[in-house]
Amino acid sequence: MLKARDIMRKNFETVSENTDVKRICNILIKNRVSGLPVVNEKKKIRGFVSERDIINSIGKYGSPKKKARDIMTKHVVLVKEGESVERVSKIFTNKPFRYIPVVRKGFVVGIISRKEVIGRLLGQYY
Repeated sequence: MLKARDIMRKNFETVSENTDVKRICNILIKNRVSGLPVVNEKKKIRGFVSERDIINSIGKYGSPKKKARDIMTKHVVLVKEGESVERVSKIFTNKPFRYIPVVRKGFVVGIISRKEVIGRLLGQYY
């Protein structure tokens, strides 16, 4: 049975709680992603910031001068690295997420996108 660790991306960007929204936007564009884990200095997950969070914050505050801690989603859906890919796929089915952080003891060790799940699940059949 495939596990989250088998399909997660190990090379991914993160931001700190103090990263400003303009910098977050630059990282999203440069890496062609729509969201990033927000971590503390030890890489422990603190939240997740997405394009949706940025758009909402600009709508509320009219300016991208906020920090990640001000706009991030604090209650993040996570999976442990030993979680089954089937469980991960169910999360994507039931939630509007594009990415799910993968953790080991609360520390971010990877990230899974819908694309990785589709690629692996299709790979089983083709």
